[in-house]
Amino acid sequence: MEYSEFAKKVVLHDTRNRFAKFDGNLDCVPDVLKTFYKESNPLDVEINGVRFLPVEKLDSLQAEYAFLNAQFVFATCNGDPIFLHDGCVYTAPHGVKKPEWELLAKDIETYFESLLLE
Repeated sequence: MEYSEFAKKVVLHDTRNRFAKFDGNLDCVPDVLKTFYKESNPLDVEINGVRFLPVEKLDSLQAEYAFLNAQFVFATCNGDPIFLHDGCVYTAPHGVKKPEWELLAKDIETYFESLLLE
């Protein structure tokens, strides 16, 4: 997926959305999302209720949702985490002791595309 195209479409959806290039350390980011954060770090981005977090806030986001044992939390929707696990995108309700995961997409590209269709 061309992440810069995704970013352009998100900005067209709402001009308040802001992305920027990131030249820092991306060791905490899974390989599948490194290009996204490098080319289109979401500084202030929300689309269809999904709030993306910039790379600078990802460590604290992982700590906040550590109880999920997910691979990587990259966004939220009404406080519910949106995360990668084994390549798939899931969400789970926050505030629940043993939350059941809900599959949102089979991969990150499909998930990003679904956000543009809503």
